[in-house]
Amino acid sequence: MHRRDFIKVMAAGSSVALLPSILSGCGETGETGLEAWNGPMPGETDIRRIVLSYAILAPNPHNKQPWIVDLTGPDSFDLYVDQSRLLPETDPPFRQVHIGQGTFLENAALAAARRGYRMDVEYFPHGMYANAQIADKPVASLTLVKDGSARVDPLFAQITKRQSNKRVYEDTPVSAAQLSELAGSINHPGLGLTNKAGKRRTLADTARRAMQIETADKARDAETIAMFRFNDEERARFRDGFGVAQSGMTGLMKFAAETFFLDRQETEADSSEFGAQAVQMTTEQANSAAAFGWITTKTNNRLDQVLTGRAYERLNLKATQLGLAMHPMSQVLQEYPDMSALQRQFLGLLGVPDGHTVQMLFRLGIADPVSHSARRGLSDIMRD
Repeated sequence: MHRRDFIKVMAAGSSVALLPSILSGCGETGETGLEAWNGPMPGETDIRRIVLSYAILAPNPHNKQPWIVDLTGPDSFDLYVDQSRLLPETDPPFRQVHIGQGTFLENAALAAARRGYRMDVEYFPHGMYANAQIADKPVASLTLVKDGSARVDPLFAQITKRQSNKRVYEDTPVSAAQLSELAGSINHPGLGLTNKAGKRRTLADTARRAMQIETADKARDAETIAMFRFNDEERARFRDGFGVAQSGMTGLMKFAAETFFLDRQETEADSSEFGAQAVQMTTEQANSAAAFGWITTKTNNRLDQVLTGRAYERLNLKATQLGLAMHPMSQVLQEYPDMSALQRQFLGLLGVPDGHTVQMLFRLGIADPVSHSARRGLSDIMRD
């Protein structure tokens, strides 16, 4: 693999207009891994399956989809963390995995209301476990109650359109009015947003340095490479992870990158070029941000993390409604020792009080849409 040539291809792919492609994520048929974005199966009447069909479209770390559902009744189910789908190197306390439980729950609640149901949620009904562990206990017990007064949230319509868009964004500002609308979409006291040039530059540099730290460790790099889908065959087989399509590459450019530049065996044998490319791309992505946002909590327990996920998903859906691209940049938030020094500088930059936790960091801007990431089938997330 020739790194400079590949970076040029990636840079071009992240900025060109989206070309017509079977990877657009709309109208997908067959076992491609993208058919879930069409919504529930035609004729589906089970309200649990309908709700879950939208819940699985939620953003989650590395697109691991760490969800297991236990159907407990005709109108109820429990949600667990799938302990076989964790990120022990880059998310050692599994904080981000629990944020991903919250995004799932938010989509489920929106979908239930759309069908005239209220979703009653009991968080950690068998007790909340500590951050140092994941117990085989439900994160939440959900009951769907038919309710004629259930209000349809306009954000529901954005679920099948929402993306974590990894393109380099256009040189177009995000206005104060747009940031205000974003802030109004959630009820969370720890939301911060900025479109100020000086702070954007500092946050972009922090994102670059964080990616340098992350890719400097072979085990962390290997965890990311394991979730990178090198071609369409891998995407359809694994139905998770991410690839060049999420950076905006389509058509012949995507074919060339996957055919001539990307090779799993070569990359796993020597990940140095893959890591260098990740740093290069993160630098370009962060430098193109028209705004940054972050979510902070006063405490940091499992419930804080789940509720952060619900808030983050609403922000992502609202950004979609406003025509804004959004992309999490979470490396600096990760809790392995190598990141500690930079994380302290980052918390000082944002003025985060001692003891508080930044749960999410993300960039905003204007960009053409990208391909959706793959999703597993409903049967894959249900306990036998």
